[in-house]
Order: sequence, then C-alpha cells, then structure tokens
Amino acid sequence: MDPTASPVPRRLLLTGLLASYSFSIFNLPTAWATGDSKTDTTPMPEAFVKVSQWLTGRSTLDMAQAERLHTALLAQDGTFDTQLALLAAFIAQKNPDLATLQAALDTEKARFATLPASILTAWYVGVVGSGVAARCVTYEASLMSLAVADRLKPPSYAYGPYGSWSRNPLAIP
Repeated sequence: MDPTASPVPRRLLLTGLLASYSFSIFNLPTAWATGDSKTDTTPMPEAFVKVSQWLTGRSTLDMAQAERLHTALLAQDGTFDTQLALLAAFIAQKNPDLATLQAALDTEKARFATLPASILTAWYVGVVGSGVAARCVTYEASLMSLAVADRLKPPSYAYGPYGSWSRNPLAIP
C-alpha cells in the first residue's frame, strides 16, 4: 500500500459500516421505516367483505387485499364505512338482483348509489378514486387480471429472455 495514499476511502467505509450498524440497533418507528403513515388500526368491517363477495359473485376474496382496498376507500371518503353499512342494510332489506341493484339505488335516490361502482372498480381494476386522486392499490392481483391469468399475463411483465417481447409471437415456431 502506498503510504502517501489518502485514507479517505477507508474512513468512508468505516463510517458507512458504523452507520448501518447503528441503524440496525436502534428501534426505528415502523411508520418511518416502512414509509407507511397509517396510524389508524380500526379493523375492517365484516360488511365490506360480505358486500364485496355479493357484488363480485365470489365466495372467497383475498383478505389482505380486502384490507388494502378498504383502507384506500376509507382514505378517499371518510364516510365510506357509514355508506357501506347503509348499502349492506339496503341489500339485506330489498334483496335486489345484482343486475338491478344500480337501478334500485338510483330510483331510491340513495346517497350511497355510487358505492357499488367504487367497490367493484377497486376489486376489478385495483384503483381507488379517479383523476389526480386515483390510487393504484393492486395490479397483478386485481380481479380483472386474475380472470384472464390462465391466458394473459399483465402487460408490464416480460415472461421470457431479454428481447422476447420484440418478436411477433405468431412468427415464433
């Protein structure tokens, strides 16, 4: 080693190692460490799952995804749970067909008439809200992607070697 060489790289390495060790020892707040600013630990209402199952026609739904969607819908509209309870009561009381639900809500001029579309959009498209307030909650696990997963792959994923996306699939033997 050259005695005239600067010890700065060694000092930088030691400083970096010491800093990473220090961060690993200290208990950082979870919200800061994960970037999650959610402090509300209110449990997801069972009504959200029941209404979602009824609207989607699926007997089982991914509960982790349900929690994420519920959290996003609640963040978009603070009255979401209240409107959800009203929608659940409306469905239980009127027992409409899924095909006639929206017409029944419009006829009654229910203040929660847009809720079924919001819930279905969240489940099928994976997006909550619209315009600049739109928030993508899920993409690959959205119900629209799962419905065609046996034949189609999400368009942002390349399933093959580098450049395989550039060849015409019909020309490949």
